[in-house]
Amino acid sequence: MSTRQAEPRKIVLVDDDPGVLDPFAKVLKAWGYETLPFDRFEDARAFLSENTADILIVDVRLGKYNALHLIHLAKQHHPEMVAVGVSGFDDPVLRAAAADAGAAYFVKPIEFPHLR
Repeated sequence: MSTRQAEPRKIVLVDDDPGVLDPFAKVLKAWGYETLPFDRFEDARAFLSENTADILIVDVRLGKYNALHLIHLAKQHHPEMVAVGVSGFDDPVLRAAAADAGAAYFVKPIEFPHLR
């Protein structure tokens, strides 16, 4: 029987608002996840093109980018990755687009127990 503990699951968290990103990352770390926060679409895309994570949580609107595109790109490299799109708007079109991309869709403010 191995005494080695399982490594924490890795979560890539992407939001361009530090007022959301920092507290969100702290909650995920407190839950025991290895959290990799990014505040720019480009940086998260570069990371995910060469690295893997178990979960991707991304704000749907990242400046000039629609982050659902990031979900599509991540799923191409890592189809098993769990993806979650987050938005301040309960937009049925975005919700459908997230589902088509293979992602769950949550509306801010996020109820952390429900997300967990």
